[in-house]
Amino acid sequence: MAKMSKRTDNRFEIKVPVGGGKRLSVYGATEAEARRKAKELREMSAKYDMSSVCRMSVKDYMDHWLYTVKINELKPASFDRVEQSCKYQIYPYIGDLQIQALTSDDIQHMLNEIAKTHSRSTVKKAYNNLNSCLNLGVARNEILRNPALAVSLPTAVSVSMPAKEVRSYTENEINAIVEECKRTYKNGNVANRYGYAFLLILNTGMRLGEALYLKWKDVDLENRTIYIHGNVSEHKNRTNGEANGYILAEQETPKTRRSIRYIDLNSKAVEALEHLKEIIGDDERVIATENHTIVSPHNMHKYFRSILDRCYIKDVDDIIHSLRHTFATTLILKGVDIKVVSELLGHSDVGTTMRIYYHTIEKQKKKAVRQLEDLY
Repeated sequence: MAKMSKRTDNRFEIKVPVGGGKRLSVYGATEAEARRKAKELREMSAKYDMSSVCRMSVKDYMDHWLYTVKINELKPASFDRVEQSCKYQIYPYIGDLQIQALTSDDIQHMLNEIAKTHSRSTVKKAYNNLNSCLNLGVARNEILRNPALAVSLPTAVSVSMPAKEVRSYTENEINAIVEECKRTYKNGNVANRYGYAFLLILNTGMRLGEALYLKWKDVDLENRTIYIHGNVSEHKNRTNGEANGYILAEQETPKTRRSIRYIDLNSKAVEALEHLKEIIGDDERVIATENHTIVSPHNMHKYFRSILDRCYIKDVDDIIHSLRHTFATTLILKGVDIKVVSELLGHSDVGTTMRIYYHTIEKQKKKAVRQLEDLY
C-alpha cells in the first residue's frame, strides 16, 4: 500500500504508482478522502496504462489529466466548466485521434469549426484546456511534442458568433421589475419571497452567488455597508467518484482576490435588507429557504424568470446577472470613474470591466466629446 504523509498545509498526500516508473500525488483534507482518491487513481491507471501513452486516444489521455490532475487544482464549479469544454468542444473533433499522432492541422481544424457556432471566448477556453494538458504531457515525457503551439486562434472578426453586448434592463423594465418584486397580496403578504433579494443585487451589483452567501454578521446597517467575502456555487456531486446530481457549496475563497470587498449601501439597498430580515426570518443568512438552508442559484433563476414573465420581459439570457450589468451600466452612464465601478463589482482588474462594458464606455465617451461643442 502506498505510504501516506501529512503536508505542511495539513492535507494528506499519497503518491500512487501509475506505470512506467511514474508516481502521481493525490491530496485530501482527511485520510479517508486521500485514500479514496488514491483508489480512484489506481483504478484509472489500470484502465489507462500510462506506460502505453502512444496508443491512447486524445479523449482517454485528457480524461486521465482531468480526473487525476485538474480535479485537485480547481474549485468544483471551475472543474465542471473545464470538463464541459472537453466534452462538448474538444472530444467531438479530435477525441478519437491517437494522442501521439495529433497534429497542428487537427487542432486548427477543431478551433475553426468551434468558431463557426461559438464565441471566441469558447474557442479560447477549448484551446487553453487542450494546450495545458499537452504541455503537462511533454513535461512528463509522456508525449513527444505539443502541436497546439503551432496553431492560430481565430480572430474576433472570423468568429461567427461575436461576443454579446452587455444586456441591461431599460428604465421601463426596471420600473416593472421593482413593482413586481414589491408586490403584495390583499392580506399584506409578499407575493415574491425573494423579490427584495433581486432588488438588493440591483442596488449593489453583487454576483448571485455572493448574495446567496451573505450573512447578517457581514451587514452593517448603521454604517450602511456590507462585506463580501464568499460565494455559493452549484456543481456536480463527485462524492463517490462518478458525477451524480448537483450539490450546493459555500466557498469562503472568492472568485478573484478583488472579490473580497466592502460595498456601501444606498437607501434602496437598506430598504431591501430590512424587508429581507422580516420576510426571510433567518438569524444567520440574509437569503434562505423556508427551512433555513442555502437557496439554489438554479431556483433563484426560476423565481426571477417568473417575475420577468409577469413583466412581459422576454429577450434576456442571463437574467439575474443582467441586474448586475444594469447596476454597472447606470454608474458608468452617470459618469462614475471606471476604476470605482470595477472595485464595486469585484473584478480582477480594470481591464476586465472595460472589456465587458466597452459599448457603454464608448457611448459615454461620445457624450463627453459632444459637450465640448459649447466650448467656443
